[in-house]
Amino acid sequence: MHCLLPIDAFMKAYTKYTSLISNIYKCRIAIYGHSASPAHRSAVQSVPRIQKQIMSPDSRLKSNIFALYAVQGLNYLVSFVTFPFLLVQLGTEGFGVMNFAFASIQYGVLLTDFGFNLSAVRDVAQARDNPKEAARIFWRVTWAKTLLMVASSLILLGLTFALGSWQQHASIFLWSQLYIVSSVLFPIWYFQGQEKLQLAAGLMVFARALTLGFLLLWVSGPQDLALAVILQAAPQILAGLLWWFTGWGAPKPEWVRVQWRELKGALRASWPFFLSAISTSLYTTSTTVLLGMFAAPLQVGLFAAANKLVYIAQGLIGPLVQATYPRIAQLAVNDKPAAIQLIKKAFRIQGAVGLLMTLALALFLPLLTPLCVQLFGADFGLSRAFLALNNSQNVMVWLSPVILLGALSLVYGQQTLLVFGFERYFSRVLVAAGLLNMALMCWWVPGSAQGGLRAAQSVLTVEAFIVLAFWWRARKIHAEHGGLNK
Repeated sequence: MHCLLPIDAFMKAYTKYTSLISNIYKCRIAIYGHSASPAHRSAVQSVPRIQKQIMSPDSRLKSNIFALYAVQGLNYLVSFVTFPFLLVQLGTEGFGVMNFAFASIQYGVLLTDFGFNLSAVRDVAQARDNPKEAARIFWRVTWAKTLLMVASSLILLGLTFALGSWQQHASIFLWSQLYIVSSVLFPIWYFQGQEKLQLAAGLMVFARALTLGFLLLWVSGPQDLALAVILQAAPQILAGLLWWFTGWGAPKPEWVRVQWRELKGALRASWPFFLSAISTSLYTTSTTVLLGMFAAPLQVGLFAAANKLVYIAQGLIGPLVQATYPRIAQLAVNDKPAAIQLIKKAFRIQGAVGLLMTLALALFLPLLTPLCVQLFGADFGLSRAFLALNNSQNVMVWLSPVILLGALSLVYGQQTLLVFGFERYFSRVLVAAGLLNMALMCWWVPGSAQGGLRAAQSVLTVEAFIVLAFWWRARKIHAEHGGLNK
């Protein structure tokens, strides 16, 4: 974590230092007039330029991308360790139950977030030069999320004991609600809007590294399923507590009293984003939930294992989107051509990464599984994990193109339509996609012996529909401002 700490400190110290040097040299010129040496004059003239370069938006953007990739690198390490570890220790069925609970609880997380992870990021990014307004946004969103957390927790508590498929694993579903708490405690949206993600990255690195050790030490079999759930939810809670007590990374905003009408206004403003998130869940989260209702835990486990690998691969794209979205949103207000240029860069990079990861994942299991078994034997822990994953190979073939399609949908959707004010069209597309996925799942999965495969086919179909729908509207924006079509 400490390797990330000097970034902000260095910038602040260097700014003060160069300001001091500038003032000294200016005084020398004022006192001695033309007797000041050319080197002194050159130093005075170069200081503002150096300061501008160091503190420039591009420098801050690169720093944030680096910080996000540092966290994502740790996420990769943690995922590559915990994913096969939990699959082996909990078994395919236990792994399926855990992911069924996680997917179900995501409805509570979605209600608590209420789209603020997009709307609040945009608002903070556009108001970050006004500390009072940024503070008002922070407390307004925090109180709104707290109230929504209480409401969603009560609703899910009732459903846990009302639905048979949930009540059967009640303890797992109850402990999974820690994810709802974590979404409030750690305001990553505030760090993101302020473009101060270095310390947020450090906090997450520290918290994940700490809990990873406990996970590997304490989880030894299916009987530790609840403990595995707790330890996976703990990092974000720990990082949030550290920030609230220390204010590291992004100083806590000054206290602002929030009126009830402001909370209602925040909810109204974020409603299109919430609708988009709910619609997205109809073809993401709801896929696992419906599969858990229509198929055996084994099929849920097979789909969840393949889907987890896709999620890990998509993690390479996430930092680019998180870092560039607030910058594009800010540029879209004052400099639309510059926003389009940044979107063009995102299109090229995200498309290349998405294609690379799609091809890599499609070939991943067929190549590595026999190699690992040959080198280490079938009883070796890593070999057992690969053999378990190999059962999901048919599912993986259908899911892997989702990585590329998802990368393109982010460019056309979140990074173009949302920042240029087309929230309503964005929401309508996702609503249609969610309904399409629900229809396909209810048509293809019940009675099928390969429920996991049918779920993957449904996800791929829906993702292709989303990309085409987003592209159809975004192409007009890019054509108008000289974007991807030129």
